[in-house]
Amino acid sequence: MPVSDASVDQVLEAYRLRWQVELTFKRLKSIAQIGYVPKHDDQSSRAWLYGKLFVALLSQRLARVGKTISPWGYLLPQAPYAQPMA
Repeated sequence: MPVSDASVDQVLEAYRLRWQVELTFKRLKSIAQIGYVPKHDDQSSRAWLYGKLFVALLSQRLARVGKTISPWGYLLPQAPYAQPMA
């Protein structure tokens, strides 16, 4: 779609989406501490980054699931934003 054909609402929605992506990357960088990537060689840097991303995504998933589990052994009411684990 040419830029001139986009409505104001479409541009705002695209910007909102872009901002959500930016916030997600910022949160992942903070959780996984991936501000510095060791650059010994391409393969080790890639493996290091994949490992960090895996741990960050896993911890986010566990935190989401943990919100519905009580330390006393019973389930809490399901939060409306929580997604069931597949």
